[in-house]
Amino acid sequence: MKKQQVWHAGIDIGSTTTKIAVLDDRNQMIYSEYVRHHSHQVKSVYEALLKLASLYPDAAFHIAMTGSGSKLISERLGLPFIQEVVANALALRELYGNVRTAVELGGQDAK
Repeated sequence: MKKQQVWHAGIDIGSTTTKIAVLDDRNQMIYSEYVRHHSHQVKSVYEALLKLASLYPDAAFHIAMTGSGSKLISERLGLPFIQEVVANALALRELYGNVRTAVELGGQDAK
């Protein structure tokens, strides 16, 4: 019996866009998408998950959500939520351990 693939997916729901990234079991990005949600945040997540299921029907996913629009959606779906500044800090620490300061401007953080 073939072992099921388990990949990691992150969904970021911002004030105007939904972004998704998928890493394979070697932590290589195998898929990403950036779409404007036109204030239809729930619909954008639904469509992103349907697309993942159709592109990778044999895979299982560990999914986490971040972004200003994802807290309530993640709770309703029973998915982990991580605040986006915390997520950025953890990624920087993992990828660039010697970095001590990062400036992130985007979405509502830049307003």
